[in-house]
Amino acid sequence: SVLWFMGDDIPNVPNKRGGGLCLGGKIAPIFFNTMEDAGALPIEVDVSNLNMGDVIDVYPYKGEVRNHETGELLATFELKTDVLIDEVRAGGRIPLIIGRGLTPKARDALALPHAAGVPQARDGA
Repeated sequence: SVLWFMGDDIPNVPNKRGGGLCLGGKIAPIFFNTMEDAGALPIEVDVSNLNMGDVIDVYPYKGEVRNHETGELLATFELKTDVLIDEVRAGGRIPLIIGRGLTPKARDALALPHAAGVPQARDGA
């Protein structure tokens, strides 16, 4: 429902949207994963200082939510994983996984050096 309201249309995919942002005190894992897959940015943050109609600025790299007009710090947060921003930029978790798998193969086929600075997933163990 959140993505339907504020997400972006996905070209050639009827009745689905992606992108967007979701702030919540606690986001159930199934909804968190669904948002990751859709290229949205789910952020678990204390929302007690936010009110209906507030205009806010969200700074995902700084981990801050600020009042747009006054600059007042309303909340701080940490992203749940290091790759959330990469997933948003790729349009979802699956496109990121596919892209990370195909990019080195394509660069090899084109005789290009491996891309430096491309973040790779870290082993969780």
